[in-house]
Amino acid sequence: MKNIIKYVLIFVIGGLVLSSCEDLESNYAAMTKDYDKSNTTYFIQYLNASQSFETAIDEAGLPANIETTVGVALLGAPQSSDITVTIVVDESSTMTSSMYTLESTSIVIPAGSTSGSVTLTALAAEMPEDETLKLVLNMDAGGAEAATAAQLNYSMLRIKFCPLDDLNTMVGTYTGVDDWGYDNKAVTSVDGENFMMLGLNKGWMEDFWGETVLEQVPVIVTMKPNGELVIDNQYFMKTDYEGDDYFYHMQGSGMWDNCKKTLLITYDVLYDDGTNLSDYGYGPFTVMLAGS
Repeated sequence: MKNIIKYVLIFVIGGLVLSSCEDLESNYAAMTKDYDKSNTTYFIQYLNASQSFETAIDEAGLPANIETTVGVALLGAPQSSDITVTIVVDESSTMTSSMYTLESTSIVIPAGSTSGSVTLTALAAEMPEDETLKLVLNMDAGGAEAATAAQLNYSMLRIKFCPLDDLNTMVGTYTGVDDWGYDNKAVTSVDGENFMMLGLNKGWMEDFWGETVLEQVPVIVTMKPNGELVIDNQYFMKTDYEGDDYFYHMQGSGMWDNCKKTLLITYDVLYDDGTNLSDYGYGPFTVMLAGS
C-alpha cells in the first residue's frame, strides 16, 4: 500500500510540475510576443507644450533669431504607415506670420517611429521690442489628438537693446551695492576711444579690509557691441595699511545696458607684491550699477 501511495504522489507531483511548466511557457509567450500591429488606436501630443524665449544680441550688436523644434509624439504602438499631423495656428496668437517661419505646416511621424518634428524660427528683426508675444499652435491629427498637450504655447520676447553708437551716452556717475553689502561708486568717462571707469571697490577696501585708499586710477573697459563688457587685468589702486603701501590690480567682466543706463560687473581684486599678482582670498565682487 505504501508503494501505491508513493506512485500516486509521484504522478500527482509530476502532473503539477508539467502544469506549472505549461503556465510558465504560456506566460513567457504572452510577455514576449509582438504587439498587435493591427491595433490602430493611438494619440498624438506636442512635446514641450509650453515654452518661453527671449532674443539674444549677436556679436555685431544685432538681434538674433530664436530657433526651436516643434515636436510631436505618438502615444501607442508605432504604425505601419506614415502619420501626418497638420499644424494649425490658433487665432489667439499675437505673433503675425511675418514674424516667424515654419519649416513645414505639417509634421510627419514616419512608419515605425513614435515622433516627428519641424523647425520654428522667430525672426527677431520683425518683432517689436520689449513686447511679449504669443504663438499658439493647435494640431489636426485626424481625430487622434491627445486630451492633453494638443496645443503648443510659445511666449517670445525681443529684448529692448540700445546700441552704443556713441560711448558718451554711457558717461556719468553710477552707484550700487555689491554682494558684500558695500557701496560702490563709479564715474565713467571717455578718453579718445577708451571707455574709462573710476571708483570701484573703494567702499569695501576701506570699510571691510581697513586700508586707506591713497590713489585710484581709471580702468579701461572694453564695451562690446553685443552688450558685454571686459576689464582686462590692470593696476587701479594704491592703499596704506599701518604705514605700508599696497598695490592692487583689477580684472572683470559683465554687461552694459544703454537703454536702462546700467552696468552689471563682476570683478576680482589682485594684490601686487612687486613680483607676483595674487588673489588674496576675497571676491569676486558683483555689483549692479545704475546711472544717475
